[in-house]
Amino acid sequence: MRSMGLRINRVRAGKANMFLSPLFREAFANATGAEIELYNTDGAQGAARGAGVGAGVFASFPEAFRGMDCLATISPDAKTHAAYQDAYADWKVKLQQILSNR
Repeated sequence: MRSMGLRINRVRAGKANMFLSPLFREAFANATGAEIELYNTDGAQGAARGAGVGAGVFASFPEAFRGMDCLATISPDAKTHAAYQDAYADWKVKLQQILSNR
């Protein structure tokens, strides 16, 4: 997954909200091409720990998240990821065609 010019290989998420759904987790991994690590937490705790790094309470992200156990890892399927990328490229071409005809 590319974001702001960076290649993101791993996403760490709490096993909460949409990440409770196995279908969502699989689709997310395949669409982004990033491995997902699920932790027994939620977004609020992750945001608080991240804010703690920014505020200097923790020296680093590894320190802030130390002690959290990974519950599961979901890896993208290369073939499915490629199919998603092809579908996105086709959609993008069609969108550009529609927008240029306005």
